[in-house]
Amino acid sequence: MGAALFLVRNYPQCRRELTGGVGNGSMKVTEYTPFFTSCAPYFCNPPRGNALLNSNSQVSFYVIILLSLLSLAGCGGGSGGGNFQQQTVVAISGTPPSAIGVGANWQYTATVNGVASQAVTWTISPKSAGTIDASTGLYIAPPAVPSPANVTITATSQADTSQSASASVTVQATDPLGKVSAVTTLPSCVGYSNWHLTPACYQMTVSCPGVADITTYLKVINPSGLPSGTVLFGVGTGGSGLYDDSQTYMYGYLVVENVVNAGFNTVEVSFGGPFTSSQPNGWLQGPGGVRRLACRYATVADWVYKNPTTINPNPNNTATNSAPMCATGNSGGSAAIAYGVYEYGLASEFKMIEPTSGPVMTRIDQGCSICGTITGLNACTNMQQDMCYSTGGASGGDAAVIDEAYQSSGATTPTPCTDAINGTPAAAGLFLSDSILYQGSQAVSLANLTINQLFGESDTSNAVPQGTLWNQYITPTPGLLCLPMPVAHDIPSFSTGAQQIATDIENGCK
Repeated sequence: MGAALFLVRNYPQCRRELTGGVGNGSMKVTEYTPFFTSCAPYFCNPPRGNALLNSNSQVSFYVIILLSLLSLAGCGGGSGGGNFQQQTVVAISGTPPSAIGVGANWQYTATVNGVASQAVTWTISPKSAGTIDASTGLYIAPPAVPSPANVTITATSQADTSQSASASVTVQATDPLGKVSAVTTLPSCVGYSNWHLTPACYQMTVSCPGVADITTYLKVINPSGLPSGTVLFGVGTGGSGLYDDSQTYMYGYLVVENVVNAGFNTVEVSFGGPFTSSQPNGWLQGPGGVRRLACRYATVADWVYKNPTTINPNPNNTATNSAPMCATGNSGGSAAIAYGVYEYGLASEFKMIEPTSGPVMTRIDQGCSICGTITGLNACTNMQQDMCYSTGGASGGDAAVIDEAYQSSGATTPTPCTDAINGTPAAAGLFLSDSILYQGSQAVSLANLTINQLFGESDTSNAVPQGTLWNQYITPTPGLLCLPMPVAHDIPSFSTGAQQIATDIENGCK
């Protein structure tokens, strides 16, 4: 209710009779509970000498009160009266995760009711269990599982420090995987179709903690006999495309065909096209950040590994998993594999991986830096090269791809990577936490995993220095090969590149 003017008429016995109006209306109350106790001395015993008093007649006076919720609360309290002061209530917004991997991050937010100020101060307990920005609420987990592993995140109102809200999160060794549901067989497949064997295409829903569900597609081709293993194929950027589609890679179909002929199941993973045009950003569609969004690929890979008879329904197939399982992916697809085997703990499920033209997200913080400030070694030229991502053009460059990981579907803001390259830094620690090397230079053990990397000598993007940096911190040290010109960034689009990938898989996926 808005403010109202009331006339309060007091008699010696302090009889309470209210007349007045709200807006154009009016009201009269003749039976009134004891008036605000804290105000009664004034209304019943007004101060002497008041100009409104007439000492020769019955004591009466008129007081005009501007009444609102705040004035009610200010005049309230005491026995017999109502206390209308609104209590300060702090609440943590959204759905914070129940678990988070070491080095990962989560942006906490809070709402405050009862006071005008929404400002809160963020703290964590124990204090050694990572870091949190006291004003923004960006939490970054520690680089190792703390003891205890359960961390309490608290938001305290700055206007009323007696009021706070808390949430708990468990820090674990790897990021939590998601779930696959609603798996259906599509009536037909898309992409390359000149096969002597019939492919099967599947649609599924992938749900990961802290990000929106995404519809994912698999194109599966089985060999004529029992499989020797299963190979996953992923494309660049956000993986919205098929590896064998000539619109994606000119010779991608040759890689797939050769691998099938060698006796492997092939599983092409698409997070959109050409099945649908509604997911152009693929697995990189935010919000959530690159690292958390990589859960989508990791969840699919884990599902493929654990559902061998769905991948190959041959009645003689009695396998309990898809081992040996191997994977290759170009550019953004190479990063998805790297996140999967490291941040999401899938190294034990893969036998061999071949990232090509990357991983491009080894150090996002260096990619999203002012150009000319950070350089990295290019293994193909043996020279230092700028690590920053490209910007500009109709697509916004590589920086725009990173930006998408922090944007809602259909949105064009925020643009944290582009802004950082242009001189406006993102939240401290965000891009490093979202990087594959989230500590910056930590040793990464991927034991019992065969790893090859391919680069094109004509690739002028920062994919080569990013991938070279990753190579330096992985054990066992990945085999690294630079394919001669004219092989450039999209390696499967070159016949020599396609043949090399197929040969590596046939020899290494055992």
